[in-house]
Amino acid sequence: MRPPETIEEELEIISQALNAGIDPFPPKREPSRWAKTALGWFMIVMMVSWVSQLLYRYID
Repeated sequence: MRPPETIEEELEIISQALNAGIDPFPPKREPSRWAKTALGWFMIVMMVSWVSQLLYRYID
């Protein structure tokens, strides 16, 4: 399907979606607490890994 070229075409697509029962503008979901925690721990592990690699190069 090609993107709409005019506003009228876009409004027609939105009206078809609404008639079909599809919400074209769903509410934005909040990031879960688990995702934030997992990302934080991943970043900590990566930083510790980089620092240990850097120290190992200077010590060796």
